[in-house]
Amino acid sequence: MSLSNLVNNLIANASLLLVGLYIISRLTNLGMTKKLPLKRQVTISLLLAGLSVVITLHGVLWNAQADFQYGFVPIIISALYFNLPGVRITYVTSILILPFILTDTLLLIAFLDYTLAALAAVVFLRFRERITPARDIRIVNAISLGFITLFSLLNVSTYDHIEAYVMTLMTFVVIGYSAGFVLHIVYGRIHKIQRSERLISKYKEEAFTDVLTGLGNRRRFEEEMRRVDEEVFKGTQEVALLLLDVDHFKSINDTYGHDAGDAILVELGNRLTKTARTDDMVCRNGGEEFSVLLADCTLSQGFVIGKRYLRQIAESPFTLPDGSFIEVTVSIGISSTSESKVDTSSQLIKQADAGLYVAKQSGRNRLGKWNQKKAN
Repeated sequence: MSLSNLVNNLIANASLLLVGLYIISRLTNLGMTKKLPLKRQVTISLLLAGLSVVITLHGVLWNAQADFQYGFVPIIISALYFNLPGVRITYVTSILILPFILTDTLLLIAFLDYTLAALAAVVFLRFRERITPARDIRIVNAISLGFITLFSLLNVSTYDHIEAYVMTLMTFVVIGYSAGFVLHIVYGRIHKIQRSERLISKYKEEAFTDVLTGLGNRRRFEEEMRRVDEEVFKGTQEVALLLLDVDHFKSINDTYGHDAGDAILVELGNRLTKTARTDDMVCRNGGEEFSVLLADCTLSQGFVIGKRYLRQIAESPFTLPDGSFIEVTVSIGISSTSESKVDTSSQLIKQADAGLYVAKQSGRNRLGKWNQKKAN
């Protein structure tokens, strides 16, 4: 086999492997997550087994006398990520499929390739903990080159001159290491990009979350209002807005202390979240004021939901840090995009706030609307 054919065959096998790994990684985020559910681990192991079979079936022989390909590499990758269970699933699945696609001679050689790889992986795992995703490519590359060296030694007698054997081995080592190095860089870049995206998402979530209650904060509320302007008022969907304010909250703080006030706000947030529907957005706008954006909700439906909040908050006392109980009520203002004078989110908020004022003036623990003289 000429050196050019040797290089071409090596590149063909490596390309088949890299394409398969890339597809699997994109489908399952392989290499980007350290902890995966068992179901996903099994799915990835089965996909890796399929990749092993594809490489064995369609890969190019690297030497006319040695039927050696890259079919064993996915078994090693499965071991690095999922330990012994990954080896068992990938290896057993591959061995069960091979008899249906290979002849007896090729089946025996492939069985030997896979078995040696599985044994090497098992021995390796007994002496080392699971590899982190940032280092897996280098480990796979080292094991792959080790197998290449082993198979080339087993077939050294097929070369007429020792110089040809040395040249072949050096070519494999150089190209194989280079391919692994490039793959390591690519995966490292992808890992860094996705890590940056996760950090940005985390910081953004923290910026939109109220520290005390875990609800959305004022920023989240304003973001939702912008979405209402962009989507709701330009479409056919209707939403209703509830603004809630804890009655006599200053007196509670003055009498029982700020710790008691914080405990009430936390419990109120939990009750609002528990009562809210799946698509509703609950936020703490600041202080003792909360908001609930009711998705796909008419004004009449909003009244029903608002009264439900009033009952569920007033019927059960709140627990203070010292174990005592206190009765807490809220006043609620309501507005809806279905009203004729509401064309923007600012008007939606303004009318809900006016409804809250009506509820307060009507004796509290009520649901008020901006154009009512007295709240219900």
